[in-house]
Amino acid sequence: MFFSKRKGFRGFTLIELLVVVAIIGILSSIVLALLNNARAKGRVASVAQQLKEINTALYLYLDTNGNYPCFDHMWDDTTEKNQLAPYISWPKSPWGNYHWEHAISGFSISVQGVPATEAQMLDKIMDDNNGATGIILYPSNEATRLEYKGMDQTIPLVDCHT
Repeated sequence: MFFSKRKGFRGFTLIELLVVVAIIGILSSIVLALLNNARAKGRVASVAQQLKEINTALYLYLDTNGNYPCFDHMWDDTTEKNQLAPYISWPKSPWGNYHWEHAISGFSISVQGVPATEAQMLDKIMDDNNGATGIILYPSNEATRLEYKGMDQTIPLVDCHT
């Protein structure tokens, strides 16, 4: 304990308490920013691994059946899960569900609600760091839908809408 010359108890001043509170606030904001960045990197690493697993399952399906699965464009997760059940337990991304897309232009796996910064991180890991080209596609800086075009695009399309 600190005593003043008058032999009374000397406590903390208001200024000292405010300085301590400000320092704690600054340190906690730095730690929270680092934690959020680590969480984003973890989500991106998880999605990269899941996309590779889905890609492998689709190749196994292709090897067994001679074509890629044909899902409707209603994005019925039950249909997707049932058709790929022998090959993979259809994962769920941190931002929502993965969906298999097929069109005349090729095949892709898409996911909705991807933040732009995380789409860019994923593109940097798996692709050419250009959101308009390559394997990972997303619209400019406003990424809400990400497409993974990692499948063999030369496989002929089986039109399941006939």
